[in-house]
Amino acid sequence: MKIVEIRKLKNKYQITLDNGEKHLVLEDTIVKYRLLPGQEFNQDIDLEKENFKEKMYQKALRFASYGKSENQMIEYLNAQGMENTYDLIMRLKKERWIDDKKMILALARKDFSYLMLESKLRFYKFEEKDIEWILSSYDELIPLKKQLSIAYKKYEKEVYPKKQEKIYRYLVSKGFNESSIQSLMHLS
Repeated sequence: MKIVEIRKLKNKYQITLDNGEKHLVLEDTIVKYRLLPGQEFNQDIDLEKENFKEKMYQKALRFASYGKSENQMIEYLNAQGMENTYDLIMRLKKERWIDDKKMILALARKDFSYLMLESKLRFYKFEEKDIEWILSSYDELIPLKKQLSIAYKKYEKEVYPKKQEKIYRYLVSKGFNESSIQSLMHLS
């Protein structure tokens, strides 16, 4: 069978074969298989399956653009009806849309307390060994000092005893350890 015509519709392409069959395909499928008018059409190509894969890839790209982990992406694709996610996940990793290590390190640099960082890592569903790896080397004192300087600027116009109390409550609400806060603020 030969391809007689390729016509652009609103957001897909219609391929017409010489036997009268018509197929709707995405642009990426046409490019991938180099489909041209007058060319012999290979019946081995499952156009429906290719369209489904390409739609899933586009959905995965939109989802990954919000910063998602590999496990979150797998759950999302399974919820969208895709059973075998391995090839798509490998493609997204190769194109660097998903990078768990990079995301973990970015979260560690965000000035979270130890508890807040741990909850964020669990929220993104990273593997347990990666969570333990970053938490074992995490120093809470650095983000605590940064948050303390932010709190001093925030409450600089307050009167002294009230100022100390508000700063203390602010840091506790951020999830920092009370004894670390007291030692840093020289409270007894």
